[in-house]
Amino acid sequence: MVQMTVGEFKAQFSQVLDSVLQGEEVEILYGRSKRPVAHVSPIQRKSRKIGTLEGIASFSEIDHGKITMEEFLGLQEVKN
Repeated sequence: MVQMTVGEFKAQFSQVLDSVLQGEEVEILYGRSKRPVAHVSPIQRKSRKIGTLEGIASFSEIDHGKITMEEFLGLQEVKN
């Protein structure tokens, strides 16, 4: 993890963002004591596997999803 003062962070903001996009983590230090006040890290995105419910769950439409206005408004039960 890279440590930078606020001044360094401000002066190199674009470069810091580029390095964060590459997976680097940056800790921002503040004041004369250079105490850590912030941590910049890449967002952890979770990927989803397509088809994880294949063979477990199914979905089917009746009448290609057409419903009456009463069914849409909840005034009448949807016919199965």
